[in-house]
Amino acid sequence: MKRKEYLKVALILPGNVLITIPLFIFLSTRNSYSYDLVSPHNFLFYIAMFFLTLGLLLAIWSVRTFYIKGGDGTPGPWRPVSNLVISGPYRYVRNPMILGVVDLLLFESALFVSIPLLLWAIVFFVGNIIYFRTFEEKELIKRFGADYENYKNKVSMFFPKFTPYNKE
Repeated sequence: MKRKEYLKVALILPGNVLITIPLFIFLSTRNSYSYDLVSPHNFLFYIAMFFLTLGLLLAIWSVRTFYIKGGDGTPGPWRPVSNLVISGPYRYVRNPMILGVVDLLLFESALFVSIPLLLWAIVFFVGNIIYFRTFEEKELIKRFGADYENYKNKVSMFFPKFTPYNKE
């Protein structure tokens, strides 16, 4: 059952953020904004490929680690995991899944030379900061107590550090 729930989360959350909402943005702005697919002869193409590679690697590594180490539950808020996950990419940054999705949104905005998609990436990032600080972190403190507090104090929410977290 856990695998099916993870598949649902993988389709619902990032699918809406990376496909449904950008498509809606494109359809609602195409008459007022000109979208161009960046050429491989343009340096912006390589920036887009960098964000694609980084985003996919981070998202896959994060989801895989979460699936293996999270116990019962999913990354979705409707059924949270039973274990505090502090391994893999979570040793460097507290929200690597969201960081991977933001990288993929930056890929989309660079590939399509799109200011509206770039604005969506910024709104998504800021919205997640507000959500995590207002709701999720309080819930994690209730569930995991001092272990999460210690982790939170030593690992950045969205900006990876170069040395991995080690529980002392």
